[in-house]
Amino acid sequence: MTGVWKTTVTACIALLCLVQVILPPAPASAQSSTSTLPAPLQQEAMEKLVSDLDPQQVKALTDLMTLLQQGAEAKGQTATPAENRPGIFEQVETALDNLGLAIAGYFLNLPALLTGLVTGIGDLLAGKIAGPFHILAGAIALLLAAGFIAEFLVNRLAASRRASLRSHSPTSLYETVKMVSTRAGLDLGGLIVFAVVALVVGRIFLVDPQVKTVAFQAVFWIVFLPRLIAALLRFALAPHRPELRLVTADDHTAKSLYRNFTMLFAFVGISFFLGIVIRDAGETIGETFRFFVSFAVNAWIVAVLWKARRGLTNIILGDEKEPTSGLERMASFWPYFSMAFIVFNWLLVQFSVSMGIETLTATRSFAVIILVVFAPFLDTMARGIVSHIIPPKQGEGPVAEAAHRQSRHSYVRIARVALVAFLILAIGRIYGLNLLAIGGDGETTVARHTVILLLILAAGYLAWEIINLWVAHQLAKDSPPVANEDDDAEMGGAGKSRLATILPLIRVISQITILTLTVLLALSQLGVNITPLLAGAGVIGLAVGFGAQTLVRDVVSGIFFLMDDAFRLGEFIDADGTMGSIEKISIRSLQLRGTRGAVHIVPYGEIPKLTNLSRDWVIMKLKFTVPFDTDVEKVRKLFKKIGQEIMEMDEFKDDILAPFKGQGVADVDDVGIVVRGKFTTKPGKQFGMRKEIYKRVQQAFEENGIQFARKEVRVHMPDNTKLDNEQKQQIAAAAAESVSAPKPAGG
Repeated sequence: MTGVWKTTVTACIALLCLVQVILPPAPASAQSSTSTLPAPLQQEAMEKLVSDLDPQQVKALTDLMTLLQQGAEAKGQTATPAENRPGIFEQVETALDNLGLAIAGYFLNLPALLTGLVTGIGDLLAGKIAGPFHILAGAIALLLAAGFIAEFLVNRLAASRRASLRSHSPTSLYETVKMVSTRAGLDLGGLIVFAVVALVVGRIFLVDPQVKTVAFQAVFWIVFLPRLIAALLRFALAPHRPELRLVTADDHTAKSLYRNFTMLFAFVGISFFLGIVIRDAGETIGETFRFFVSFAVNAWIVAVLWKARRGLTNIILGDEKEPTSGLERMASFWPYFSMAFIVFNWLLVQFSVSMGIETLTATRSFAVIILVVFAPFLDTMARGIVSHIIPPKQGEGPVAEAAHRQSRHSYVRIARVALVAFLILAIGRIYGLNLLAIGGDGETTVARHTVILLLILAAGYLAWEIINLWVAHQLAKDSPPVANEDDDAEMGGAGKSRLATILPLIRVISQITILTLTVLLALSQLGVNITPLLAGAGVIGLAVGFGAQTLVRDVVSGIFFLMDDAFRLGEFIDADGTMGSIEKISIRSLQLRGTRGAVHIVPYGEIPKLTNLSRDWVIMKLKFTVPFDTDVEKVRKLFKKIGQEIMEMDEFKDDILAPFKGQGVADVDDVGIVVRGKFTTKPGKQFGMRKEIYKRVQQAFEENGIQFARKEVRVHMPDNTKLDNEQKQQIAAAAAESVSAPKPAGG
């Protein structure tokens, strides 16, 4: 029972201390009126209570009091009055002063750096770091010999495969990617075998742990890392095999980038190893050494990019035959942006180091630089992947070509959004920021709203591109090819499908909806109250509805016309006397192209009735006038024969719904007998078939002695009348004049 009581009292004392730490101090007036513990309980009773506790309870109470005291001190430190804190400009000025002092200190410490570097190398050679140098050198030689022998054996096993790769030239992009991947797999496979064998041999034969560690680090940084980077660069640039190059780069640019970056990483590997040597030698020049190494590396990269800036522009442009203006601007801008970003990133790292911030280290900075420099290669790779996954062009004609081009651009833009998102997330992860989890506990409101705003904009853009992609795909599939008609061909061809007719309207409405929602959601994340905007939009819509009744009538009439499938794009219609082929359909009107090229704008509300001349089929009837003594049955057989011949022609056989045939005598006039024939075709195909029928009918009549009837004057003379040629000509002229003379009014 006594133990329980002691534990309870101990907990109470701890609770009182905790309350005293958490609660703010009371004012003097309040303190005078607050009840306090009696003095005996505060001093003597407390001492007696503590003396009765066992050692474990005393230790627990002491630890708790220490923790509470630390919390109180932290609370006192964070409770600095706001008026005593420096302003933002003073903080920036102080930070810049610290940066300048740090850089000046690095340069002033340059002699010490050279001395420390010589001392570290001397200690390594003297055996003060990893034991006797000859043992270390032998260990390194053992690892290299084992690794190179294993790699040589692997390469011997794959010698035939490598020979075939050297002698064979690819004939397609797929074969190029396959050969490049195979060659990269062989190179990386040999390097992996080299590393594994060297590691295993070192763990078996090297006994001294210090020698083993330094030998492994020397082999990794000085030998393995540059060779690994060289293998990766050969995969992307193929400096000595232009036919296997995955990026669009000339030989000079590919060789220059390969050589410079391989040498750069060799320098980086040697620098890392020397940094380890300096650290193990106990020298205090590590920060100065890292400063000058990072300066040299960043300056080297900037120099390489400046020298290869035109080649980098060609790499970004790739194999685009008709690059967009945006791609051309990005291609010319990216090398300079990369150089500026490298300088900014280096200054940011030095600034963070001078401020004591450990998030932006030199290693993380170098990883970010690699991502930025190689972003054009990733973009080119993304466009190459898109060129293989994009569906083939469907349909023929300019509409299908435009839709296919739009689909490719949409795929590329979506891939670039994904690539940019990957780069941002990767850079954030390198810097220790989890952008996907930002906005959780402990995150600021500004950061959370900024990330959500970017996500909203990205989602809206992706939705916009997906709508464009779907509409372009449907237009390519549902749009018929444009027929190659002669210059004198008439209008009235078949229109597009119903889906292809309403797709442009669906795209416009969807894009307006996406844009409106994206803007409203973005404004709400920026802190703008969108409720008044929605209310104002409703009021404006109501005002438009009352004030523009004609506009509302046109829109509603158009909706019902589209629901009834009254017309489609490309069809020839008669809208209450206005005839033409439909070129464009908007929300409130039709755009018709007349037979003479004029453009008619017809509001939907102004169409009392509509005649569609291009729906389903077309019946065309042809009339021919022949003399009275013509054998009509013979003409009918000739028409039937012509219809059968045309049915067998490749040009018309797929478009004829009913062959050309005679319909007998249709009329008799003062010139001759009118015979008629008819045929049925698909809309728009009747004119070419009509020309062919006219030509064949003329040939058939000529071959069978049938003439077309024409107006003529016959003069009957008695048999015993004798006239010379001059008199006959006078009589013929008088007869012709009497026929051609105008008839009197009412006659």
